[in-house]
Amino acid sequence: MANLIPEIAKMLGVELGEEFKVRSIFEGSPNNKIYHFGTKELFYTHEKNQNKIKDEYTLTELINGDAEIVKLPWKPKAGDEYYSFGCAREEWFVRKQQWTNHPLDLALLDKGWVFRTKEEAQAALPKVAKEMGVEYEL
Repeated sequence: MANLIPEIAKMLGVELGEEFKVRSIFEGSPNNKIYHFGTKELFYTHEKNQNKIKDEYTLTELINGDAEIVKLPWKPKAGDEYYSFGCAREEWFVRKQQWTNHPLDLALLDKGWVFRTKEEAQAALPKVAKEMGVEYEL
């Protein structure tokens, strides 16, 4: 029988190893556990000792639709490329940058303006530009 965990993760919108939280559709807010899919199981990281613990019950809830994934903001590592916004002649645009842990990088992350892909940044720019009251170009 084939291992379906990679396909299940993909169907749920996460990658293997990507960290996320889980919200029960019955409780409303996500619990405090940080989950990720390994190649064959769903794990959460124990808060006290940081051990990775297999969680078959939550996996079943996700598959049955009784829980949903809550994505965590992506934080690049040093040297990673990311996309955010730039400005020229009072017009905002999407630009590629490299993460250096510079205060500007951290401020953009805190504002929610750090994106993995150009497409994600382009999708966010119209709303951000409207909120900021600026012109933009895609």
